[in-house]
Parts: sequence; structure tokens; C-alpha cells
Amino acid sequence: MLYLYAVLETLPSRTALPAGIGGRTLDFVAAAGLVCATSETVVDGAREPTADSAGDPIHVLRHQTVLEALMDDGPLLPLRFGTLVADVIACRHLLVSGGDVLRAKLDQLRDCVEFAVRVCDLPDDIWPVTTVCGQGPGAAYLRTLAHRKADWPPASARFPHDSLAVHAKDRLLWSRAAPQDNLRASFLVRRPQISAFLGDLAALRRLRPDVVISCTGPWPPYSFADADLSGSSP
Repeated sequence: MLYLYAVLETLPSRTALPAGIGGRTLDFVAAAGLVCATSETVVDGAREPTADSAGDPIHVLRHQTVLEALMDDGPLLPLRFGTLVADVIACRHLLVSGGDVLRAKLDQLRDCVEFAVRVCDLPDDIWPVTTVCGQGPGAAYLRTLAHRKADWPPASARFPHDSLAVHAKDRLLWSRAAPQDNLRASFLVRRPQISAFLGDLAALRRLRPDVVISCTGPWPPYSFADADLSGSSP
């Protein structure tokens, strides 16, 4: 069987790539003007990477390492952890049958990376909305975040695309997992706007030193890929 990592537009320029899950060599299957990063795998036991083993830190880390190695070679569409197909023929079929959707998604993710922001120790009072001094496009979002109370939106809810269009094509707000009160958001940020995004975040940290605001990234756009190629679904 083949384990699938990501869909790309072209073969990667790097020749030295990390090993895939289980130490397997990466291979690339091309069809319909698309390329899929793969490695051979054998379904022979409990450590086989599937969607049900998403908590296995060894497989998850290896999956992530492969994607990070590929993310600088053009648009990258990460595939869901545990995506398997029978063989190269099946992989080519998925690229052909899902080609239009995959190309549209790659175009959406072009020149973008993901940042994850977490806000901890947020009090119930309303944050001031007039003192965020950042001048980048993200300042408007941070002012919006500042006056939102504890009633965070439901899982995967989205803010209107009001003020982040310049450096964030999209963002997701994640549900608050009880008993934690942390607020988590993921941002799809254009590479040329990374500095502005991080600058606005730094301005918010200076404004509210009493609140813990962390940011990780840049990552491959995991949260915005929304592509499930497992089984017979392209």
C-alpha cells in the first residue's frame, strides 16, 4: 500500500528529503499535472499509520517532518494523517478524478503558511479596543479579538472576512475544550505578510502583559487543507 502525505504542483527541488513513516523512502506519483508525495507501507500490525492511530507520536512527527520539508517548494496541500491507497495506480486515479478540486485548493493555499495562536488566562472583562497601536492589517483583527468576551464561537466558526484580507486569507476559531479557557485560532497567512502579522501580535502582547499569548509557526496549512483522499473519495 501507499501512504500519502501531500499533493503538490511540481516535483520538489530538494534532493535530500527526510525518510517517510517507518523509515521508508519518499516517492512521488504524478498524474493530471499534479504530484503526490508517498511512501510504501505494509499493513501488518498495530503500528501501521491509519486515521485511528493519529495519536502515535512517532508517526505524527514523521508525517509532519515530511510536510515541513516540502512546504517551501510551492503550494502544498497536506493530506489527512493516515491516508492510504492500494498502489500507484490508485494514487494516480485519485489525482485524475479529483484534479479540479485539488488544483483549486492548491491555488487557494499558494504562497501561504499557517500560524496557530493561543490566548491563555483571558479575564472576563472586555479588552480595550482603541489602544492596539499596530499599523499592519492584523491590527484590525486584534482589536476585534480584544473586545470579544468568553463566549467563543463554536468549533470551526469563522469571523467575517473583514480586516485580514491583506495578510490572512482565512482563519479558524477552535472550540474551547472544558475545563480549559484557552482560546485557539489558526491563520492562513500570505508569506509576504508574515512580518506584519507577527508585528501586530507583538503589539497585542505589549498591550496585555497580563494575558499569555503564544504563537507557533509557520506550519504547512494543515487546518485549511480540508482534503480527504482516503478510501474511494478523491
